[in-house]
Amino acid sequence: MSAYLASARRLTHLAAVVRAKAYHPMPSMIDRVAAAIETAAAAVRSTPVDEPGQLPNAAADALREAADLLNAHDFMIPAAILGYATAPVTGQLPAMEPLNAVSVQLAREDADLRARRLALVEHGHLNSRDDEVLVATLTGLLILHRKHERLAGAVAVDNARPFNRGKAPADLSH
Repeated sequence: MSAYLASARRLTHLAAVVRAKAYHPMPSMIDRVAAAIETAAAAVRSTPVDEPGQLPNAAADALREAADLLNAHDFMIPAAILGYATAPVTGQLPAMEPLNAVSVQLAREDADLRARRLALVEHGHLNSRDDEVLVATLTGLLILHRKHERLAGAVAVDNARPFNRGKAPADLSH
């Protein structure tokens, strides 16, 4: 399967995941995000590109719209999830950076989320030909990124406490 067809397939399944997992008080907003992702999938499938590794302009525009909506409203869907769908074309997976928590418990939670993400990515589940495996993987990555975003907020609060200011990140090596 070509990188473009793989991205189109991931985008199509991601739109279904968004419809199933997103929350917004106005369901039409969820439909807008999912429709933008479906538009991107159709453009990737049908629009030729001038440069390999680039998304067609119509797909990039639709994905920018989806990302803008995801960032502007709390759908409980991190915009980073879009990068997993486009990775076959762009060659770039979204990162889940260490949060540098000074609290050992928060540092362990951060390390656990990053390890779980890495396992999903490295075991090739995003490349599965089984639709159910792909949907489960996209759903899992979405949940892990959402948990990581929430944990980032908790780490920011904890690291800003007077007795934690200036401390080095927790060392989990022992």
